[in-house]
Amino acid sequence: MTKKKNESKKLKPWPPGKPLPKFASHDEEETFWRSHDFDDAMNASTDQVLYEPQATRRPRMHVYRVRLDDEEMAALQSLAKRRGVTASVIVRELVRSARAGVR
Repeated sequence: MTKKKNESKKLKPWPPGKPLPKFASHDEEETFWRSHDFDDAMNASTDQVLYEPQATRRPRMHVYRVRLDDEEMAALQSLAKRRGVTASVIVRELVRSARAGVR
């Protein structure tokens, strides 16, 4: 018998419809995501990100699967929703920015 993740940590529920706060630092944001339960907020959400193909862009040739835990997936989806894009756009931007920083 296993406990649900939020039962063992006693996460604070995040109210549906309440906007996410602005964070002063990465550590503050990480603490926030690790201390709140977003199940009710995610289930109550009716907003959807609509995919609109862009005919002027070249087609993507590769697909790469990434394993994320619940907190990482919630953060990715939240960021994408706030920006009005799909999660894959966020991941591509992270790869591009990391690649640009390495040069």
